[in-house]
Amino acid sequence: MVLVEIYIITKTGTLLHKYDIINSDQNNRDQLIGGFLTALNGFAQEIGFPEGVSLIRSGNLEARFSPGIYVFSVLMINYSMPLGYMIEPILSGMAKEITELFEAAYESELISGEKKRIYRASEFESFRTTIDNLIDKYGSETLELYQKLILIEGIYAKIPQKWIVPLMERISLGENILEKLFNSIPEIYHRQLLKVVKKVNLENRPIWEIFAIPLLNEHME
Repeated sequence: MVLVEIYIITKTGTLLHKYDIINSDQNNRDQLIGGFLTALNGFAQEIGFPEGVSLIRSGNLEARFSPGIYVFSVLMINYSMPLGYMIEPILSGMAKEITELFEAAYESELISGEKKRIYRASEFESFRTTIDNLIDKYGSETLELYQKLILIEGIYAKIPQKWIVPLMERISLGENILEKLFNSIPEIYHRQLLKVVKKVNLENRPIWEIFAIPLLNEHME
């Protein structure tokens, strides 16, 4: 299972909001992580990287930074297998949008807190709903990506384009074709299609788990 945590931290190191899929309560560990991430980002700026850190990886852990004017957000993912290249723009886009939406929603609180050097975490609790909505939004885009990847890999697997192209057009119009996929492609190509589904499920599994994408069963038609 892929674990995802989102930290929103001021440039001076105060953790304002933490989100994860299990529990949104802050604890001492969260504050330590917030301080570490701030120090790491500040060090990068001091040695000549104007935007600070953008991405760090260690073993199964990845931390993706997105700087704003008052805060920076960190999308931290613990995964059991490498993240595919198709995932990069999705995660980077979500991290950037989290920072932008947070600063737009709480600009006055951030300005006041920066002047007084005091922040009240309770003022930012409602942002959890915004992140929920953002995950739903990126989930819809990722579901579309999942379906298109299956069809693209289907072309490479020698399934004729005359069966693939109409399905691609239906996906672009917002239709979910997963349940109808095997009925839309002749049975003679089902063996290739099953191999394609297995490949797509495996190669980008972390992103499918992050956004709870309902995967096609790779062992049945």
